[in-house]
Amino acid sequence: MTEWSTFWTAAGVLMAVAVALGGGWKLWWELSQLRNQREKQIEQQEEEASLRRTEFFLAQHRRLFDDPNLYAVLCHLDGDDEKLAASTMWDPKRKFLAFVEEIALLVNSQKLNRETAFYMFGYYARCARYGSNFNVGIETAEAHWWVFQKFVLDYEEYTKTEPEKKKAPLTM
Repeated sequence: MTEWSTFWTAAGVLMAVAVALGGGWKLWWELSQLRNQREKQIEQQEEEASLRRTEFFLAQHRRLFDDPNLYAVLCHLDGDDEKLAASTMWDPKRKFLAFVEEIALLVNSQKLNRETAFYMFGYYARCARYGSNFNVGIETAEAHWWVFQKFVLDYEEYTKTEPEKKKAPLTM
């Protein structure tokens, strides 16, 4: 009889070990599934955030061309056209400076990609900063437009120190 009790004790221990191993495997499998699900969720959230940033960025770019005041300034920036010196352009120029500052603030808070913002808006900001006709009737000194001035300085530094990156594909 003692042989049977030893057998049943051993069988019970083996069964308990098998159930424990099965439970451990099930726990490991569930945790790996949760980890994979969480990684996919994070990737999806990052993709959605990138898409929202892209949509916002493109809306800002469209705003530059669709807003009559901004577009009026933009059309004359390249050659520092004399029309920029007209008193009727003073408010549109302020609006343009505010637009560039909005972009700069978004770059500074890491909501927009720095290189992409420089590529899309840096040239125009630089033309405005150094345009003698643009600066007629508006005080663009650092005391009043520091964020704008800093954006242009950062853009110039970027074009000097990272010319290779200008040729690389840009991302949002």
